[in-house]
Amino acid sequence: MPQIYAIDQTATFERLLWLSSEPKTRFGSDVQESTKDGLPKWEVQLVASFRQFGRSTNEIIKVGLAALHQPGADLGPAEPVQLVGFEIGVMDKKNREGQVVGAQVWYRCQEVRALAATGPRGKQAEAS
Repeated sequence: MPQIYAIDQTATFERLLWLSSEPKTRFGSDVQESTKDGLPKWEVQLVASFRQFGRSTNEIIKVGLAALHQPGADLGPAEPVQLVGFEIGVMDKKNREGQVVGAQVWYRCQEVRALAATGPRGKQAEAS
């Protein structure tokens, strides 16, 4: 069973910068995955900047989300973003025999928006 933790973006990262978004596809296929409700799944790539051992470090992270339209269509390259409902999941990574051989970590969020955006954006706003 995975363990899921909410992430305080401000306390965790110095900044998150937009890179790209792509449809999340089934393994070995070009078919886009969807939720049980039929909402398309997406994978966004971001540059995550954080302090480690007193130094600034940057990593590219992939974050999954479900949305009707491609996330970030209105975002520019390297634009600072906020992830709404940002979570990290951790679960056992098992080999073919079912033995635990490590941990698998994944990120997900409910929405990506420009850091400069003001006011809440809900599902009603996305539908228009």
